[in-house]
Amino acid sequence: MRLFPISTPTLALSISEEALCLVEIKTQWRKRLLHQVRSVPLSPGVVKLSSAKPNIENPEEFLTQFKTLVEPYHRPLSIVLSLPDLCARTSVFDFSSFPTNKQEQRALVNWRFQQDLKLDASHSRLAFGVYMPTSGTDSTIPDNSEHVRVLATAIRNEIVEQYEKMCLEANLLPTSVGMSGLDIFDLYRPNIQDILEAENRPDTSGSARVMFLFISHWGFTFLAVQEGSPRFIRTKAIVIKAEASSPQWDSSVSELEGTNGVNGHGAQSSGETLRQETLDADTSNTPYPSYTAMKVGKEILATLQYYLEAFPIREFSSNPVNLFVATDLNHGQSLMPATDQIHRTLKASGGREPQIRVTELSHASHFHLKDSRFALPNQEESALPGYASLLVA
Repeated sequence: MRLFPISTPTLALSISEEALCLVEIKTQWRKRLLHQVRSVPLSPGVVKLSSAKPNIENPEEFLTQFKTLVEPYHRPLSIVLSLPDLCARTSVFDFSSFPTNKQEQRALVNWRFQQDLKLDASHSRLAFGVYMPTSGTDSTIPDNSEHVRVLATAIRNEIVEQYEKMCLEANLLPTSVGMSGLDIFDLYRPNIQDILEAENRPDTSGSARVMFLFISHWGFTFLAVQEGSPRFIRTKAIVIKAEASSPQWDSSVSELEGTNGVNGHGAQSSGETLRQETLDADTSNTPYPSYTAMKVGKEILATLQYYLEAFPIREFSSNPVNLFVATDLNHGQSLMPATDQIHRTLKASGGREPQIRVTELSHASHFHLKDSRFALPNQEESALPGYASLLVA
């Protein structure tokens, strides 16, 4: 009998409308390494991602498949939930001043959700981080609350509690809930800083602009960091599925084992603002339908265009602006527009827009798999959300 089942979690559950994915990590020589990935499919309609209503429309099948997934484990166990960004509403709020009292902070952020997004966050779980732009305050004075930005996420109680109930019925104890895109950004933040330092560029705590894009089965999240704090975020819903000949999930439980292991600000319609020559995407090297690849590319271009028009760079620099891209999709990078397409789009919008440098972030440096032959197709990529949630929880 286990008297103290609540411990540091080593399991994470990530969810899509097509499958459940369970990620397990192991600690080895003080490092937490990817150990195993298991997934089970879901029938169409069992889960429908939404930020407005409960997601699980067929709790019986969800629970049956979930119990199949965790059957090999001795329970109770602690588990982390990694939910798609579409399950929540996330925004960046600017404040000329911000209270230091936690209750007052929460009330003020609730009010901004109501004013800016017409969202009553009083019936939601709220998480937020407070940032002081480096150009507007002395970062050595931690109590200075003038000119702050707040990155806030609200998820309705009825949504998160439904997922937690499934965990409890499977004899698992959910200890934390994370949003996949934000968790993955936090996971890669040290890598991004290392890359900027290697280029002799200011890091994200300085004045550099950094853009981050996470592409997943539900669409993408774009996050821009400016002056050391989040400046703009957009989550776009687009169903991304591989062609039938390239299934993204196995039809049965599959495993990977290794011993080492926008909500907020909207973007304008891409169809009205992009010239046709920027939309001629090369879809020959992607497993995704040409229509899907074209749509994703258009929305990414529109998001970049909107962000750089809404928040222009006042002082032109010859240094490129970095766009870091991560994905949990097999060949998800193939959905990115080509660099010359990005530059043509920005040029078409007028002004002196910067050059964009696109950098693909690899999961390999984090997973530390001893032998990649253990990785079944698509399994390494699908582990990324759960793995990130475990490491940043």
